[in-house]
Amino acid sequence: MLTKNYENILASVLESSTMTYGHLPVIAVNGCVRFLCGNFTDFPYTRAAAATTNAAAAGISIGTGGTPATVNDFNLESTISSGVSLSVSTTEAGCEPPGAPFLAYSVTITNTGSEAITIREIGYKQNIKGAPYPGGTTNNSTVCLLDRTVLDTPVTIQPGDAGVIRYTLKVAPVARSKAGVNLVSFTWGSDADVAAMIDAARNGDIDLQADGGWRVGDVRTIHLDAFTGGNNVSHAAQDLEIVISEFGDYNSCGSLFQFDFAECVTGEQRMAATATNTGGYGVTEMYTTTLPAMAEALPSWLKTRLRTFSVLTGEGDQSTEIEAVQNNKLALRSEVEVFGVNAHSVPGEGSWITFYRFSEDVRKKGTERSIGLSSSGKNWWLRGPDPASGVKFCNVGGTLSPPNTSTIANALMFLAPFGCV
Repeated sequence: MLTKNYENILASVLESSTMTYGHLPVIAVNGCVRFLCGNFTDFPYTRAAAATTNAAAAGISIGTGGTPATVNDFNLESTISSGVSLSVSTTEAGCEPPGAPFLAYSVTITNTGSEAITIREIGYKQNIKGAPYPGGTTNNSTVCLLDRTVLDTPVTIQPGDAGVIRYTLKVAPVARSKAGVNLVSFTWGSDADVAAMIDAARNGDIDLQADGGWRVGDVRTIHLDAFTGGNNVSHAAQDLEIVISEFGDYNSCGSLFQFDFAECVTGEQRMAATATNTGGYGVTEMYTTTLPAMAEALPSWLKTRLRTFSVLTGEGDQSTEIEAVQNNKLALRSEVEVFGVNAHSVPGEGSWITFYRFSEDVRKKGTERSIGLSSSGKNWWLRGPDPASGVKFCNVGGTLSPPNTSTIANALMFLAPFGCV
């Protein structure tokens, strides 16, 4: 079965043949999430594949695991790492009716050990370039699984004998459904199918992760209509990417998942009309005018499925108290939700969001496809008043140096809010 990694890599290639930085997540063979970056030098530009008995290395591997394959697999269940010799013959390529392209390999397995081996799974792992993850190596090389196939009939090879497995990577449209709902990817499914899956999940008929294969880091392009923010600032109609940032309920609003804007809305906007944070986020022009207008500009399939939620934030005017600001359709993130720390905000404004734990690259946002920007991103607003100042709110620095800071409330910065579905 082709994994989510295969879909995401192919999507990045299709997105731009000259891409330098990618948006889409892959899961390395150690189970860590990384984001595609750099130019592809291997698959799918070349079909060559080596054989390997190393569970952490790229190539075609075999294993003894028989658990059914899923799109979320990131490695073989149990790689055979000793007692065998593997080789891969020249690949074949073609297209089978009704329009299913394939790559075929002949994998020769020689049992060099003293006991019989039983092969139940085979997989294809590719070395690509990925953005580093927190606590990980700075080396951007990442090995991820593109396919894991569990054999219908296990192959047993006796000591001293050899066998051949014809291993085929085949791309074919597969119609999946459950409870009368088409199961599609968050990234490429139609608006109607994605909306239907959300409704079915809310009714308890499907699980977006287990059944749909959705996961944190999945992106989707949406169209945002033109809208007018505070101080009569006009924002043109534009296409933007949203990203699943966390699954589960947010502040008891009944949400299935949260989504963030993976890039900033074009056009800068002030937080408040005057240079003050007195009254906190709940009295700002951003909360009362700009974000409600932006929420109304969302596509109807998404807008009608938004949950109304509260956010926790400092009271402002150098207070260290926390208040709940109600009735949000879209809201700004807090410093701790993005960075996991409270350097310029009051403790208690939420918790570190899974998406922002992946890599510091995801915090650097531009006004176009932006995850992994090599150059400076934009400065974008966070909701927390700086308790060390009576005039500033938190923000993300475009250069990430420093990454999190605070700025006077009536300064102009960009928007990258979040919502709950």
